[in-house]
Amino acid sequence: MNTQKLLPLTISLLLGIVFAAGCAAPSAVPPFPDAPTAAATSTPFQTTRIDLDDELYIRQIRQNVFVVTHSFPWPANALIVEMANSELVIVGSTYTPEAMRQVLAWVEERFGPRNISAINTGFHVDNLGGNSALIEQNIPVYGPDLTAQLLEERGEQTRQVVLGMLPGAKNEGYYNAHAEIRFAPPTNLFPIAEGLQLSFGEEQVQVYYPGPSQASDKVVVYFPNAKVLFGGCMVLGGEQIGNTSDADLENWPEAAQKLKQFEVEVVVPGHGERLDAGLIEHTIALLTARP
Repeated sequence: MNTQKLLPLTISLLLGIVFAAGCAAPSAVPPFPDAPTAAATSTPFQTTRIDLDDELYIRQIRQNVFVVTHSFPWPANALIVEMANSELVIVGSTYTPEAMRQVLAWVEERFGPRNISAINTGFHVDNLGGNSALIEQNIPVYGPDLTAQLLEERGEQTRQVVLGMLPGAKNEGYYNAHAEIRFAPPTNLFPIAEGLQLSFGEEQVQVYYPGPSQASDKVVVYFPNAKVLFGGCMVLGGEQIGNTSDADLENWPEAAQKLKQFEVEVVVPGHGERLDAGLIEHTIALLTARP
């Protein structure tokens, strides 16, 4: 990474969702409340799918853009973007460090040695569960100051919420794995209200906080050159709102509305196969239609 610059953004944003981990087959777990329905999983993009194992795959949607999906046990998305100067940016996370090590091994095999930067988008496990694998390889992990605070204050509480979603012998593998995840905060903190801009040669990446939404610390990440927005759990990829235990339901529609300022061709939600720009309006419609 060449330079780092904090942006004086006076807005706020957010997203997030709590998830779990383990070793059982995905079909053994109950469906998560915001699991996308068939009608919401289509995408207009040509994709090449690369399976790393039964629960971890990568979709190449452009020459330099890759969506990582970890089903452990509920499918959650992360993002890898190759920048023009050959550096790589990882946004979001797998649930577990083990899965992130698999992703990094694939990155090494495909790209060879590269400088890598990572960005956490919130304190839930699907946003930073793989951090320890990144940190052990000396990869800088950027994240909001509020994310580190909430992880310290509420990380174990949210772990128990996830474990409560995984009862029964069939889920024992997922349960045990999630119970043992070592949560690691981002290493490079920035004031959430100001956002962050990272520079890679002449190319910029913008981390933006438009206000509380699915959780109070979630940020989105925008790649202007690629016209790609990683919306995380603030952007809904299914037909249900899903987990609202940490949500600000009053402000969430307004926060999502602010994402329309970005010129986008691809929007990556925290969960779901759909990747088109219409997801922003889809999210607003779901939120404003709630009882």
